[in-house]
Amino acid sequence: MVIEYLTGILIFVTTIYVYLTHKMAKATESSVQAIKDQSEAMYRPYVIVEPFVRINTPFICLRIKNTGQTPALNLTLKIDRDFYQFSKKDKNFKDFDAFNTQIDSLPPNAELLFVLAQGWVILGDKADPKITPKQFEILSEYQYQNKSVSENHKIDLRPYGASEGAKDLVAEELEKIRKILEKKS
Repeated sequence: MVIEYLTGILIFVTTIYVYLTHKMAKATESSVQAIKDQSEAMYRPYVIVEPFVRINTPFICLRIKNTGQTPALNLTLKIDRDFYQFSKKDKNFKDFDAFNTQIDSLPPNAELLFVLAQGWVILGDKADPKITPKQFEILSEYQYQNKSVSENHKIDLRPYGASEGAKDLVAEELEKIRKILEKKS
């Protein structure tokens, strides 16, 4: 009879041990997956699309950049509406190569820079939103490590209306020196 009790206790302890071992294996599996996800997030490509005002100019520009650690492969960019650079009918962004052909690889830190127009052309009282819209979207689709990414970038230029572009103090001082030298010549 003692043997039966000891056997029962052994079965109970073994059951608890199996249960706890199973829980530890699941927790370890979750940790490994979290580490894999973190590693992928650190090393994957990230294509960003952002407007900016070029230093010392009235130009509003568009930057498309891979800020990630690996190339964005088979990148396609699509703009959702017509945008005519500098309001010129023969310069529609939809016709630019970057927006209608696939880019085989956009390496890390590579960037495409496009001048949209002067601020008053886009945001002024006489601006035509059908020619230079204040809001538009750019869809970027790319691949890495057999994974596909599709991101929609909403561009809103309206806040730039009351904004002033950054000034390069060194360039301003050099301009002052140039003007002084021109007067002496």
